[in-house]
Amino acid sequence: MAKPTGRPVKEELLTAATELIQSVGVAGFSYGDLGEQVGVRSPSIHHHFRHKEDLVAEVARRYRQDFRAAVDGIAAPTATERLHAYTALFVATAEQDRMCLCGAVIAEWVTAGEGPRREVEGFFDDQRSWLVAQLATGVADGEFHADLNPQVGAQMILATLEGAILMSRLGGGRGVDDTSHLLVSLLAN
Repeated sequence: MAKPTGRPVKEELLTAATELIQSVGVAGFSYGDLGEQVGVRSPSIHHHFRHKEDLVAEVARRYRQDFRAAVDGIAAPTATERLHAYTALFVATAEQDRMCLCGAVIAEWVTAGEGPRREVEGFFDDQRSWLVAQLATGVADGEFHADLNPQVGAQMILATLEGAILMSRLGGGRGVDDTSHLLVSLLAN
């Protein structure tokens, strides 16, 4: 058994796995690839995450928490401004030539495993709830079309942003910003 080094190997593994999933997907890397990136051998990874599904579930849980904190930190005065700030989170991801981590896991849904699926479902439930609240407020305040259904609008926003990130990979991360501005302007009254 290896001696503890005091090095935060688990944190390093989670950070590197996040980058790999967002760049090449879950199936696009092995524990050997991850170990090479972090500078440890596969047995060290198995010590922290027995199965890749365990690693992906933990990465998705952290991503969900971090993204929720970023969204909860949006404090713009109007629903329109809050939606622009929200879409900026997706733009920043695309500009790094990365996928939304949960969108990347959805791309491999059939093989993702129960733990990752649960976290990804929770991520999208969180996002839909926040968006529904913003859209309902925007309708009530007269910012958005009166006949806008907040549930349908929230789903449309998520699908559009996830699709825009996917399509931006064709153009080196470009296009998500234009898409997000068009999306919000379509909602405006």
